[in-house]
Amino acid sequence: MHIEILAHTLATDSIGARAAARLAESLVTRHRVTVVAARGAAAPHPALRLPGNVEVIALAPSVGAGDRDDDDTSQLVIAGDPEFRRYNRADDGRLRKHLSASGADAVVALSSALGAVLAQCRVPHARRVARQPAPVERLPESVRARWTELYRELDAVVPLTEGDAAAPEYRALRDAGVEVRHIAEPVVLAESARKPSTGAVISAGRLVSHRRVDLALHAFAQTRAAQPGWQLRVFGTGPLRRETRDLVTALQLHDHVLLFDREAGEDDFYDADIALVTAERLDSARPVLEAFAQATPVVATDAPYGAPEVLTDGQSGLLVPVGDVQATAHALERYMADEQLREAHRTQALRTARSAGTDRVGEAYEELFTSLKAGAARGRWGQRRRTGGGAPAADRVLPTADCRVLPNGEWELTLRGVSGARTVRVEEQGKGGGQTVGFPVEGDGRARIDARALAVLGEGRADLYVVDGRGRSSRLRYGRCTVGGARDVGHLSDLDRFHWVLPYASEGGYLRLRVWSRPSHAELVTVDYGDTSLWLTGWLQGRWRPGGEPSLLLRRRQEPARTLTAGRVRFEDGWFGAELNMGAAMRSRLLMRENWDVLLTDGSGAEPVRVARIADDQVVRRDVQRFPELVREEPTDLFGPDVGRAVVGLRPYFTADNELSLVVTEHH
Repeated sequence: MHIEILAHTLATDSIGARAAARLAESLVTRHRVTVVAARGAAAPHPALRLPGNVEVIALAPSVGAGDRDDDDTSQLVIAGDPEFRRYNRADDGRLRKHLSASGADAVVALSSALGAVLAQCRVPHARRVARQPAPVERLPESVRARWTELYRELDAVVPLTEGDAAAPEYRALRDAGVEVRHIAEPVVLAESARKPSTGAVISAGRLVSHRRVDLALHAFAQTRAAQPGWQLRVFGTGPLRRETRDLVTALQLHDHVLLFDREAGEDDFYDADIALVTAERLDSARPVLEAFAQATPVVATDAPYGAPEVLTDGQSGLLVPVGDVQATAHALERYMADEQLREAHRTQALRTARSAGTDRVGEAYEELFTSLKAGAARGRWGQRRRTGGGAPAADRVLPTADCRVLPNGEWELTLRGVSGARTVRVEEQGKGGGQTVGFPVEGDGRARIDARALAVLGEGRADLYVVDGRGRSSRLRYGRCTVGGARDVGHLSDLDRFHWVLPYASEGGYLRLRVWSRPSHAELVTVDYGDTSLWLTGWLQGRWRPGGEPSLLLRRRQEPARTLTAGRVRFEDGWFGAELNMGAAMRSRLLMRENWDVLLTDGSGAEPVRVARIADDQVVRRDVQRFPELVREEPTDLFGPDVGRAVVGLRPYFTADNELSLVVTEHH
């Protein structure tokens, strides 16, 4: 069977694009699948990990997902639909032309806007199905009557929740002969419920008011006193990003909350111990199922259409009342304090998610298409159906590696899209070449990489290749990569130098390594604020030889470069504590805005060492962690003596190499 999936775009890592990729994955093993993107380039976003044997047709590859290529509004999308402004008359023409010549046996539209388009377009011989991603009651009242009228022309409608399927609009569709069948949104399942503990809580979704990320932050803040070692990771884009950052600062969570300006992926849910869903309303149970699929128990509000449809309180997660900060904090603390409870609920969560796994969802859609095949005539275009037609496309999976970082320092690579693999080769980047390390591939297509064997790599980046028996090599693409186990540094503590390696995806979607390799290292653990100082604590590794007076140094990055002593340091049992006095950098400024790097010296005369936060699972930290600014008045003589006083701010930040620096800015 040839199945087409209508999506807005595959060029971005959006929720809609992910839904298209997962649905295609659930169907492509037994059918020929094509994703038709109304906007954007045909090349899918690397984070979608669209199977290589899924064909992509881009109707407007030169038009961005949010751009308009004419000024006339769409005549096919219902005016007032939440996605009405996404489409115009040019989109109508492209979609109508494509569908009339599609040749598909079934077409599935993934939004109410595209469902309305599909209902009004001729698609010869095809079963026309619309998946409704949000409860129909969320559509404006002015839209619902027209929505029901148009959807009568379809063969089937798929609501994502059982509660939504009981709405009056769906009863009207059933009365008109339209098949209405609840099918869950497909999710990718973890291989096992056994995974390393990371001390991370994940909160994912759009940064909008009804998601109540403020409640998540307040609840997490209340757990800090009893459970200080945990971290909250907030994922999502949206209009409340600045407000979210400001609240993190106000609650003094700058050292314990990471803000990611993107959607959360399967790897992010796998690398968390607890998922937190605080929304006061949900369109479906998708956020809960995504966490369950990665064996992550959930603390969730009992909002309609959401967690209660898939979560039984006390089995795979904990339900809390909507808007209740105290109950949410209490549920979080229960999980944080009880690893056995988390482990038991991980197993149950994964078991619950199997009903929404790609295999089960693919079978549910197949049953739907089969039942429609024998049904009565539907819509204006009749019922003449074509059988057969469309074997699955040949598997075009490029050489890909799924990577799992284990707590003992080893990595497990699982290769896909390769045959006859003998060796995985790690090769340093650089014009003059560099070190190369090889690891054997076992018969099951897996390779084990010991982090210690990578210690020969110099600081920088390295690429991975797979080599077959004839010596031919292919560069490996980035598959699924879970790095939660990378936060345990015990397996490297006896090295006489600092060495840290993390895998990540390059811009082109290839598997690449970021390598830090240094004789000595000062790992930053906490940054606390005083009235006029910053207090830094961390641990030391490498060739430290305390001799004279250890101190904290600041080195101006702008010309003329200058180094000054900025605070006292205490070394004890491999740890350091330092007070950084902000006045030193403020009084020494020469420019309206300048940057100072933070270094640590042991007093022995050896080269000072940059203070950095490297030994965890974040390849680039500067985009996800932001420190508040210390502000005070200082005398200014930038434009001559006795000019007066200026308001000067000092803010710590991480560089692209995860090293700590300060920016000093004079405000006017």
